[in-house]
Amino acid sequence: MIFLAVFFSLTAVAHFSLYRFVLRWFDISHPAAKAVLLAAFSFLAVSFMAAFFLLRWMETPWTINFYRFAAVWLALSIQLILAVAVAWALYGLLRLFGVPESAFRFAAGGCIALALAWSACGFWAAFHPVLTQVDVTLEKLPDRWRNRTIVQLSDLHLGHFHTPASMERLADRVNALAPDLVVITGDLFDGMVDGMPEFVAPLSKLSSRLGVFFVTGNHEVYAGLRRCLDLVGKAGIRLLLNEVVEVDGLNLMGVAYPGIKDRSEIRGLEQALNSSAGQPPLVLLFHTPTDIRQDGAQDRRTATYWRPDTSFALSREIGVSLQLSGHTHRGQMFPFGHLTGWIYNGYDHGLRRVGNFTLFTSSGVGTWGPPMRTGASSEIVLITLK
Repeated sequence: MIFLAVFFSLTAVAHFSLYRFVLRWFDISHPAAKAVLLAAFSFLAVSFMAAFFLLRWMETPWTINFYRFAAVWLALSIQLILAVAVAWALYGLLRLFGVPESAFRFAAGGCIALALAWSACGFWAAFHPVLTQVDVTLEKLPDRWRNRTIVQLSDLHLGHFHTPASMERLADRVNALAPDLVVITGDLFDGMVDGMPEFVAPLSKLSSRLGVFFVTGNHEVYAGLRRCLDLVGKAGIRLLLNEVVEVDGLNLMGVAYPGIKDRSEIRGLEQALNSSAGQPPLVLLFHTPTDIRQDGAQDRRTATYWRPDTSFALSREIGVSLQLSGHTHRGQMFPFGHLTGWIYNGYDHGLRRVGNFTLFTSSGVGTWGPPMRTGASSEIVLITLK
């Protein structure tokens, strides 16, 4: 309820600011026109939350299209309110230098045009992931794993925006890389879609020499964990549910969201931690760039978003060499990347090394809510082990 209140307050203020800006920009003074504009911006202010709850209540072509419209508008409105803020600041600066008031329209028009162009690029980027290549050095890496590749896919959010056709194109791109291993680090499904069997066929196209592995994220919980895991199984993808498996001499561990309370919950861990000198490195798949221990004293969902544990204490204690995570989307849209960087203490994206522990956090392939990427590219991650 607190989140909803804050979200609604911010969107209400933002849309009222846009309303006032339009009145000034077009010099609108007629009462009827002002009333129509106010009603329109009031509707737009509540559209996303209304569409969100309508779609959770019933999934019909009407509610799906309304959700798509509202999500696109939410993305666009964020960029427009930034443009309005810049326009007012620029206008104030011009006035200090004696520029006539008529310059406001030129300043406003330029800022809005740039915002629309940037938004168009952001919409395009949301559906065209870049290839991010990363070299990771691990101690005691078996000789046969040297220079082998792992493709990490995270936060695909398959659903009403990222469709089966999108998944099929992604599978073709991944297969063209001929990876030795493919891992999916959670949020495979969006959580806003009811019928998902159509994703089985394109998901089953994903292939690698040593298999495709998956761990759950928070959106699998929202979408319905049982049916998500059923679809993953039908697609021939191996679920890692708090367990360690040996993949051609490499130990691969998957921990399900939101984490574990004790290391004893991980099947096969003690065998993987055999103290023999030749013990291979342990690679962990976990959805969030946080420690895998679940603190029973606080709500894990709240902790994940606002008080994440970036000590990686248990991960490091059990000897994890490399942790692959996602979840943050790197903020997805400007300026939210600054927020995720602050919340996750700089672990929200990219490669980070602490002693013998290495973390890579992906910005993800898909999007949640607004189908836009500005300042945080959608990415397919190709990891080469050294």
